[in-house]
Amino acid sequence: MSSEGQSATLRETAAVFPGPGRPLTTAEVADRLDIGRRGAYDRLRRLADADGVETKKVGAGGRVWWRPVADGRSTAAGAAGNPSGATVGGPDATSHQYRALLERFPNGALALVDRDLRYTTFGGTPEGDTDLTREDLAGEPLDEALPTRIAETVIPGYERALDGDASVFEAAVDGRTYRFHFYPVRDDDGAVFEALGMSQEVTDRVEYERELEARIRQQEAVAALGQRALDVDDLDELFAEAARVVADVLDNDFCKVLDLDSDAEELLLRQGVGWDDGIVGSATVSAVEDGSQAAYTLRTEEPVVVEDLRTETRFDGPELLTVHGVRSGISTIIGSPGSPWGILGTHDTEPADLSDHDAAFVQSVANVLASSIERERQVREVDRQRDQLVALDGINRVVRDVTDAVVDRSTRAEIETAACERLAASDAYEFAWTGEVDAGSREIAVRAEAGVTGYLDGATVSIDPDDERGRGPTGRAYRTGEIQTTQHADDDPRQEPWAEQVETYGYRSSAAIPIVHEGTVYGVLNVYTERRAAFVGREREVIGKLGEVIGHAIAAAERKRALLSDEVVELECFVEDVFAHTGVDVAPDPIRFDDAVPVGDDEFVVFGRTTAAGAASLRRVVDEHPSYESLRVRSAADGRRFELSVSELPMLSAVASHGGSLQESVVEDGDYRLRVHLSPSTDARRVLEAIRETFPDASLLKRRQVTRSGGDPSTPQADLTERQRAALAAAYHAGYFEWPRDATAEQVAESLGIAGPTLHQHLRKAQRAVFATVFGDAPPVDDHNV
Repeated sequence: MSSEGQSATLRETAAVFPGPGRPLTTAEVADRLDIGRRGAYDRLRRLADADGVETKKVGAGGRVWWRPVADGRSTAAGAAGNPSGATVGGPDATSHQYRALLERFPNGALALVDRDLRYTTFGGTPEGDTDLTREDLAGEPLDEALPTRIAETVIPGYERALDGDASVFEAAVDGRTYRFHFYPVRDDDGAVFEALGMSQEVTDRVEYERELEARIRQQEAVAALGQRALDVDDLDELFAEAARVVADVLDNDFCKVLDLDSDAEELLLRQGVGWDDGIVGSATVSAVEDGSQAAYTLRTEEPVVVEDLRTETRFDGPELLTVHGVRSGISTIIGSPGSPWGILGTHDTEPADLSDHDAAFVQSVANVLASSIERERQVREVDRQRDQLVALDGINRVVRDVTDAVVDRSTRAEIETAACERLAASDAYEFAWTGEVDAGSREIAVRAEAGVTGYLDGATVSIDPDDERGRGPTGRAYRTGEIQTTQHADDDPRQEPWAEQVETYGYRSSAAIPIVHEGTVYGVLNVYTERRAAFVGREREVIGKLGEVIGHAIAAAERKRALLSDEVVELECFVEDVFAHTGVDVAPDPIRFDDAVPVGDDEFVVFGRTTAAGAASLRRVVDEHPSYESLRVRSAADGRRFELSVSELPMLSAVASHGGSLQESVVEDGDYRLRVHLSPSTDARRVLEAIRETFPDASLLKRRQVTRSGGDPSTPQADLTERQRAALAAAYHAGYFEWPRDATAEQVAESLGIAGPTLHQHLRKAQRAVFATVFGDAPPVDDHNV
């Protein structure tokens, strides 16, 4: 390149600087010239070689450049042609030769002093906060004319210049930074007869350089911490190192990493520096309290800067900070504002003028920590998924094993025992048990267990949602008919009623799987493991199928057994607070409905037993119930017997229409419990649906296979007509056969809506049929007019 072209290039480069003493980085020059950083660096280096700019290294690899201020080596040498000192034609020439320089010298001061350290010439603005003028200084000794703080700064420079040595240095005067240049001034013989001194305020440049150095240091710290984060496996080690780095770079007294516990609504001081002994790892601050700096930070997307806590109005200083004398600091969220992990905070005991760059530095460190936390979470998730895949493979084998084991069993007990044994023998689970509901207590009773003995000894599991013992997974599974799981059982407050079991048996996760088939809940299968995060995802889906597998096996076994034996299907149902719609407060005494006799047109007479209190309650119900028409109560040896006339009994009719019979019907403590017997071939679901048409809230407590009572179904009643049976049942329950009689024939006939002679006719024929069955073959019963 020609020298002319090179000069144009350097002039273009020098022109991008905003003014003397205003530094730029290589990258900033490259951006302004719109060239690459390497090209900009080459230009700047050539410009520096030509004294067009000065340069300085900052940080580990940074460099800044600036146009030089007017100094002695350039200005004086330019005037005299001597780089080491100004040469003039004697003392009389001084004023003339430097007058132009004095007038043109910007933003500073320029002076000449003689060998007696008196000002001979002065121009510009004196350093510091002073109102001295040129007239005040001209001809005056420096140590008398200048304030002491200024004299102590400049006199040594003049003395060195008068001794023939030039010097350049920076010094602070009254809070501002100045760059001083001192050069000897020589006569034609080379003798020093004066000293030239120049000063220029460079506060902005120095502060810029200082800020730039701080930024570079902060960037280097973030880069180093980011690299360190890739190598550290222990998050607490990284947190501790981050706290040390932030406190060191910002020259703060304290730094902390707060770990958010959303459930407890507080933050734990997990790691930090500068705090009193015993604080790190134990101290907590509120995450929600009004006036809390931590709570304020969690609600703020940007870093929170506090320059003086004593004058802060947005929040109060928490005790953790005030007891340590904290006055200033920066706090910011670790993680996203929508899902924060915690807070990074740095503090100092002095008020501070904190910059946006300082806040950005703290945020950058917080981002490094957040990335490491997320990376560790992802690693844990990958490990969890890997473990889950291994466990799932084993679980699939266990489920297949259980399925193979139960299909060949002939009884329910064998099926449930086999299922529990296979589960307990697997590597995935520790123990298992099955249970069913006791209708009276509404509590779960163990039917089979393996891997454990007497798990519920001393403990109770209920299906009552109002009982805390019914809010665990087993009770919820029974009520909902869906699998219910618990993870981290030792931390789950719903497990409190069984805390002793959790501690004794050491399980951390459990699954309660309803044993179901075609809408019938036979019971609940409970499975336990030491794994904290078990029974989720595919594992939950696979293990949940066991309930249907076992339920299907039980139903098949019971159907097969019913075909080969004299057995019936028994359904036990429960209706909570059955008379709630009447508004009657029913006595807790049992009210038993023993029999229902049809009297025509869907009307029935219901016979039953209760106590005096129960009878009083029933009488109040009759007054409120639209289907209950009248009630007759009589005393008996076992309490009170009653006859209840009702206009309809749809539930009883529905059960009878499916060939079923009502075995027990009792209201106790306001709750209704009934047992129904069905033929094994009857569709139990349809019967249950029919019951729920009358009682929508009816729940099936139990379904089981039982032996039909009474042996041969050819009982004495089998040969009776419907009217004969109704007359006989009404007379029996009314006390007609008691002595003395509790009811006359006319009273019984009236309850049935028939005439007295008709009742006698029905009773004679019914008695003859019954006696014939007992004592011999029954003759044909003439049903004419019966």
